[in-house]
Amino acid sequence: MKIRIDENIYEGTGEAIMDQLRLASFDPTEHPDAESYLQQLRANFIRSTGLDCPLPEGSVERQAQAMIEKLAKYGALEVVHNG
Repeated sequence: MKIRIDENIYEGTGEAIMDQLRLASFDPTEHPDAESYLQQLRANFIRSTGLDCPLPEGSVERQAQAMIEKLAKYGALEVVHNG
């Protein structure tokens, strides 16, 4: 998977992309792993849009892919390649 946020490109699995975003955040130690960052990102999405953001049961990978798709749908990022 490859996504673009502004001029930045992130590539890898959904979980790896979440980890890259976590490390690029202001304080990456605030969230010790991709899963905790994903939950914070979900909470921020709900708070800023007022929309529900259910994530599928299962692995962090499935949840990360679903979150990326949701963010792309609302224009927060662009999925350049998914496959």
